[in-house]
Amino acid sequence: MAHIDVRDLGRVREIAGVLTRHGFGGLLQAAGWDQYADVAEIDDDGSWAVRTREVLVELGPTFVKLGQTLSVRPDMVPQALITELQKLQDDVPPVGWDEAQEVLLSELGCPLDQVFEEVEETSVASASIAQVHLARLVGGEQVAIKIQRPGIQQTIRSDLHILHSLATLLDGRLTLPGVYTPVAIVRELERAILQELDFQQEARNAARFRECFAQDDWVVVPRIHARWTSSRLLVMERIVGVPLSQVADDDGRLRPTLHHLVDATVAQIFEHGFFHADPHPGNLLLTEDGKLAFLDFGLCGSLTADMRDTLVTVIVSLVFQDAETLALCIYHAGGLEGRVDLKAFRGEIERMMMKYHGASLRDLSTQASLVEFIQVASAFQIKLVPEYALLARASSIVDGILRSRAPDSDPVELIRPHAKRLMTERMAPERVSAEMMKMLVQAQGGFKQLPTQLNQLLLDIDRGQLRFITQDPESDLLREEIRNAALRMSLALCAMALLVSGSVLVTTWDPRPLDVPLTFVAGVIALGVAVAMWVGLVTHILLGNQLRPEAWRRRLAAVVRFFAGSRS
Repeated sequence: MAHIDVRDLGRVREIAGVLTRHGFGGLLQAAGWDQYADVAEIDDDGSWAVRTREVLVELGPTFVKLGQTLSVRPDMVPQALITELQKLQDDVPPVGWDEAQEVLLSELGCPLDQVFEEVEETSVASASIAQVHLARLVGGEQVAIKIQRPGIQQTIRSDLHILHSLATLLDGRLTLPGVYTPVAIVRELERAILQELDFQQEARNAARFRECFAQDDWVVVPRIHARWTSSRLLVMERIVGVPLSQVADDDGRLRPTLHHLVDATVAQIFEHGFFHADPHPGNLLLTEDGKLAFLDFGLCGSLTADMRDTLVTVIVSLVFQDAETLALCIYHAGGLEGRVDLKAFRGEIERMMMKYHGASLRDLSTQASLVEFIQVASAFQIKLVPEYALLARASSIVDGILRSRAPDSDPVELIRPHAKRLMTERMAPERVSAEMMKMLVQAQGGFKQLPTQLNQLLLDIDRGQLRFITQDPESDLLREEIRNAALRMSLALCAMALLVSGSVLVTTWDPRPLDVPLTFVAGVIALGVAVAMWVGLVTHILLGNQLRPEAWRRRLAAVVRFFAGSRS
């Protein structure tokens, strides 16, 4: 678990002050951080989701990026917060050209004129992590260069370190809806945002995406110049076009482009197993020759063959209104955090499916998407792999584009041809026969081991070595309560015995002789110990949860880590 570095104390105080000012002082008290806040908490009429967004904006670019990363994880946060986090914009002024050029030169390792004939000093786009400049390579090719902001990695790592400390302190004290604890949420955020900080990973994503659509003449993906790309610098082909959000409604190319977007989304998921996880209109361009261009591959997801088969079942179940199959599919696809009421889960799935059937995008609510199914699964303690959440969020973005640009479309009808084709391919004789052969091979191995395993079982039974172990999730709590009750009873009995014996010894003393007998001293000591035991008994009854050895060990470990971090 993380510790608080002394160098982070100023930032901790700033974060605590912002949280307090926006009405989140309870979180600081739960974590024991209220001593860092020097601003009195004020009343705020805004909803908690709005106030959360305001906190992230006030804390600066790195927390804005954290909020944007969290906005694509509907399995972690409720829809109300996702709606607010989607409003976060990377409205960050660019750094000066001198600073950007310093990063550029450092990553290139050579003078600019050896690589570029010209570089525009004014950026055309600026975000919390990087900014983009247009340039021309030696030879005349037009490119776009993405330069990481100086010092952003150190800033983000420091803020993530602080969040780890806060989440560790809140773990066990703050109950969140769904299946993720505060520590797990921060860990997932760290994994996602550190991946976005590595432009080499983005370059690999772009190259893979370009390869997936190499045979499609209606999708354009910029070519990456790997020779000049590093972890903080990305040099790519410049794509000229109009953002999809700026294409006029009466433009005859709009409707075919939207159909291409649906087709490309289905192809990414079911054919290639690799998808763009942030296809918002700013990352989609309509080129001059009417093609659909994808940009910004910092956030992508991969799907295994088993995941794609599961998604085929999900899509077919949605199209053909099979709630039971869909509920069972989601149930088996996730990891269980507890007992699931399958009947109630199926009823909730069926209720949501009715919203889709025969409705246009204009008639559907803004939450009608696969995101709802992810959130329902989380509410029923079914933990799905992060790729499903990313995919649900990506599909909801495409859903939003269709909703705003083609509101009369029926989403079920749009995907029905794809669902039929996928089901036909899945039930093709050659695939079914291949899967049957695979199952027979696996079954053969299992049957071959069955006699040996059965003999071992019979031997264990004969020798009395077979043991059955049952687990009760409440047994630990019950044992803790019994242990506490026994301790309190022992304290009460010992205190009572000492009180009685001490009183007897004290009352036998005759004050007229000048000497003090040992019996009187022993009686006074017994009475003192009895009083101490009664105080301990009352304290244990009132503050038993705070006096657990585990809690004290955790606090002691945090203090040790604190001073260890300050020395480093």
